[in-house]
Amino acid sequence: MGKVKSFAAKLAHDNVTEGKVICPVCKTEVRKVKVIYNKKSGSEGWTPRYEMKQLCKCNETDFMAGKAV
Repeated sequence: MGKVKSFAAKLAHDNVTEGKVICPVCKTEVRKVKVIYNKKSGSEGWTPRYEMKQLCKCNETDFMAGKAV
């Protein structure tokens, strides 16, 4: 079972910016998301293609709408 943290410890952990990438435009954390596209393979099937994208508040709405980011 995991270690029980107090509210103050959780808050201190969330406020640490070490290792986080911050977007200079919207000042939010940039998250890495794995995107799975389908790629036609031969005449019958498809093969998944994986790609890592970086999302923040600037491009999140465009990404969720299906636009190319």
